[in-house]
Amino acid sequence: MAKQQVVNSLIEKVGRVIEENTRLQATAAKALGERDKLRNENKELKARIDQLEARLKLLELGEGLAGGANTEESRKRARAQVNRLMREIDGCIALMNR
Repeated sequence: MAKQQVVNSLIEKVGRVIEENTRLQATAAKALGERDKLRNENKELKARIDQLEARLKLLELGEGLAGGANTEESRKRARAQVNRLMREIDGCIALMNR
């Protein structure tokens, strides 16, 4: 009879372990799904930030070139951007002349 109680106890404990394992696997799967969702959202937000930064640079360049009610800093940034573009154009022309 004592052996039967030990066996029953072990069966019960194994059943609990299996249930816990199943629950943990479901939790892990849910967490992985959430992680993937957040990674995708993060990629989309980074792409959006890049787009907005590029747009901001264009707006600052436009403001700097317009010469309206701009700050000295925006004019300096616009001038620096134009200078970078000119150097890039000069480099392209030099490559074409080779």
